[in-house]
Amino acid sequence: RKGVLQQTRRHSFICALLGIKHAVIAVNKMDLVGWSQPAFDAIERDYRAFARELGFASIKQDLKVVPCSALAGDNIVQRSTQMPWYKGPTVLEVLEQVELTQDVRLADLRFPVQFVNRPSADFRGFCGTLAAGVVKRGDRVMVLPSKRTSTVKQILGVGGEVAQAEAPEVITLTLSDEIDVSRGDMIVQPDRAPNLGREFDADLVWMAEPALTPGKAYLFRLGTKYARGTVAAIHHEVDVNTQERRVASALPMNHIGRVRAVLNEPTAFDAYAQSPLTGAFVVIDLISNGTLGAGMISAEVARDVPDRAVDVVWHEHKVGKPQRAGQKQQRPCVVWFTGLSGSGKSTLANALEHELWRRGHHTYLLDGDNIRHGLNKDLDFTDAGRVENIRRIGEVARLFVDAGLIVITAFVSPFRRERELVRGMVEGGEFIEVFVDTPLAVCEQRDPKGLYKRARAGEVAAFTGISSPYEAPETPELRLETATLTVEQELELVIAELKRRDVIQG
Repeated sequence: RKGVLQQTRRHSFICALLGIKHAVIAVNKMDLVGWSQPAFDAIERDYRAFARELGFASIKQDLKVVPCSALAGDNIVQRSTQMPWYKGPTVLEVLEQVELTQDVRLADLRFPVQFVNRPSADFRGFCGTLAAGVVKRGDRVMVLPSKRTSTVKQILGVGGEVAQAEAPEVITLTLSDEIDVSRGDMIVQPDRAPNLGREFDADLVWMAEPALTPGKAYLFRLGTKYARGTVAAIHHEVDVNTQERRVASALPMNHIGRVRAVLNEPTAFDAYAQSPLTGAFVVIDLISNGTLGAGMISAEVARDVPDRAVDVVWHEHKVGKPQRAGQKQQRPCVVWFTGLSGSGKSTLANALEHELWRRGHHTYLLDGDNIRHGLNKDLDFTDAGRVENIRRIGEVARLFVDAGLIVITAFVSPFRRERELVRGMVEGGEFIEVFVDTPLAVCEQRDPKGLYKRARAGEVAAFTGISSPYEAPETPELRLETATLTVEQELELVIAELKRRDVIQG
């Protein structure tokens, strides 16, 4: 009755992105329009016009449109007597007759390592599913991202050793050389390797609340590889009804856009059109581990200068955190003060650092305003800017903890997810969240910088507590009701908590 709705357009757009080659359009509930052929013809005409805009023809789309009514099974399994004007197949006949063939690329070897099998000191096999290509005993292969090369020694299939295997077989490979191969690595041909980099453009379908926020840290899964990263930019959002590309600062649930993804480490990948299994990815929430979105890589980001981070690896030091902390006779940690502007975070943080210094401890204080004067001066106060602000601070705090220091921070840090992200950057027990719980009315009365007054006058946009939300900690390690406590009393409580956690001695 309502024609082709937005949901159908959105689902069809996703099908086009996925490169699906066959589609059956079931025009359901024909009984509600009196089995009308003109009504069906109008829907079919509109849909086929929309399908042409999606470029289905370019991927040899086999499109069948069937009028049906699931209520009584009309044209589902058996031909309907209510619509004698329709001479085509039923839905089931379409499903039974369609020729399903899998386009497996045999030219380029793609073997994502899913599991390293080490049953004994004499055997080290790399298990997984061949995503593309053919591999033979004796083939020269390369492991990405390390770019180390070797020769295939054995190929073990489900029935035992074989001379060769092809996609999509499940196999175990052994190599002639002892080289480091881990889950998430990819074994390929040296002369037909995929892209290896940290950045790519992709079509992303966002499937969760809240909306995708550029700059926020996520977990990306590409095949068997997991890597942290961010969506650095949204190039555009696509209107599924008109195919219009429009500017977007966020990607709400069920929206589709072209984005720039930036990973924290070099990763092997293909364009989705070339190799779907190695060109697709999902975006995962770092805290809940829930799937947030699904993407299809369109292209590697071309660069005028080399991506220096591709060949950068993490170096372990001979002197580690235990040695540094032992020398200082303290347990390193992050004391994270969070609360509204004017709650007293900075005052308390300064008092804590002075007291710890007086006791002979090694500390460093990271203050919100000071950080924005230098490291984060390029960031604004939008949600995306605040997220990136906290991410950078977390990385700095993590390095200071590794140096054996007690890191003290004083940031509004309004979002729970970002505070939890920092918690996940350090080891268990090293993140101590202190909620400086001061009522908004008290903070506004103090207003040491005059920001509340300006926010009420509309001069400061997205001000936390007024025009932007503050998500109070649900289970902080310590909660201080500063409206009823003096700074000295608050300091005593923090020192007692640090002693209880063996950060400092009595």
